Amino acid sequence: MKKILVLTIPAIFLLSCNQTKSNAEATHSIDNSAAAADTVSKTVKLSVQPETFKLSALPDSIMVIMTNNTADTITTGLHYHIEKLQADEWKEVSPKDIAFIDIGWRLKPYDTERFGKKLYKDKIHYKSGKYRIAKYYLKSDYHHTKKTFNVYAEFTVD
Repeated sequence: MKKILVLTIPAIFLLSCNQTKSNAEATHSIDNSAAAADTVSKTVKLSVQPETFKLSALPDSIMVIMTNNTADTITTGLHYHIEKLQADEWKEVSPKDIAFIDIGWRLKPYDTERFGKKLYKDKIHYKSGKYRIAKYYLKSDYHHTKKTFNVYAEFTVD
């Protein structure tokens, strides 16, 4: 019940926002040739670069790029969590005491958005292995379906 409430409140807030972006926060559009190549799968993609970090030089935050390769405008926010691959299963390792000001970001078809994500090195004991950032988004038919969708960006710590 608590999990449903935690997901429902940000989703309602996200859908009630009609945010416009200033020039400083402008969405970075991908070029048409790249969009044509990526639209074959018609998915929303989350990526991080570089995909490998040295444990001794792990940054405080990383840049995550969300790409909307669909013909639908999607809504997302700043919320995310970090997972670690342990015994072939993804386990959430994010601190439980973090909160987000979850502003609704509308991501138009074939556009990208960049998000800086803290790694919470002071709260997560990183070891060598595979990790991923998980974000959710909503499709434009959320009012009817009430479905949220997750996307993931994997990275490795050596």
